[in-house]
Amino acid sequence: MQKVIRNIVYSEIMYMSIFRRLQGIIANIADVRKKNLTNNTYIQDDLGLDEDDLAELVLAIEEEFDVNLPKNIFKEFNTIGEIIGFIEAEMGR
Repeated sequence: MQKVIRNIVYSEIMYMSIFRRLQGIIANIADVRKKNLTNNTYIQDDLGLDEDDLAELVLAIEEEFDVNLPKNIFKEFNTIGEIIGFIEAEMGR
């Protein structure tokens, strides 16, 4: 039981760490306040990023988390929370 609890706590800490780092990247590129970005924020619909911004975002995420994002990342994963899930899965490999 303790191992399960420990894994859950670790998972939550990892998620929040990724969220905070991603939040900073997105806030910088989208020129918004970090506090306005949540797990449910839609990258394109809510932030209105153009193609250049999205390309910059992809590069920044890949560099920060040492992952490779698919070309259609923002068509497959729409929200910040969905992107965090993808990053977590990639980092766990």
